[in-house]
Amino acid sequence: MSQYYFDLETTGFNPEKDKIITIQFQELNDLGIPKAPLTILKEWESSEEKIIEEIHKRFFDYSYWHFIPIGTNLIFDLTFLFTKFKKYNLDSPELSKFLYNKPNIDIKDSLVLANSMNFKGSGLDNMTNKKTDGRNIPIWHGEKKFNLIEDYIKQETESFIEFLQKLISKLKELKNEKKED
Repeated sequence: MSQYYFDLETTGFNPEKDKIITIQFQELNDLGIPKAPLTILKEWESSEEKIIEEIHKRFFDYSYWHFIPIGTNLIFDLTFLFTKFKKYNLDSPELSKFLYNKPNIDIKDSLVLANSMNFKGSGLDNMTNKKTDGRNIPIWHGEKKFNLIEDYIKQETESFIEFLQKLISKLKELKNEKKED
C-alpha cells in the first residue's frame, strides 16, 4: 500500500461554512523519503468542487483502500474532506468508519511527546524549521496572494518530511536497542 504525505489548506475551521483551497500530497517510501514530486490541487485554478472531485477520484473512489495518508492532525483534514464529499454528492464511507478501519499515520501525537507532553507549542512551526503556523492562509487567499500560499505549502511539506524522517530514524534506533537487550 502506498504512503502519502497528505494535507489541505482551508479558509477557516468550519467545514460547513469554510472552503478547501488546496489539497496537497506526495508519495513517500517507508523511510519518509519522497518517491514523487509534491502535488498541489488549487481551487483558484479551477474550483473547490473540482479539486474535491479530483482527490476523490484519485484516492477515495475505489472499493478497496489503496493509500495510507500520513500527516499532522489528519482528523481535521479528513473531517473537512468528508464533509465536502457529502456536499458534492461523492460516495464515501462514514468518516468514523473510515478513520477506525483504514490505516493512517498522524504525527501530531509524536509532536506532543517531543514537546515534553505539552500540546501548546507542539506544532511543526515550533518543532522544525517551519516559519509559521499557517494562520495567514485565509488572508493571502482573500488578497489573491496565491504564490505565498504555495510557498508556505512547500516549506511546510519539507518541514514535515524532515521531522518524519528523524522520527522514523529515532524509532528504529529504539527498536534496535530493544533487540540488543
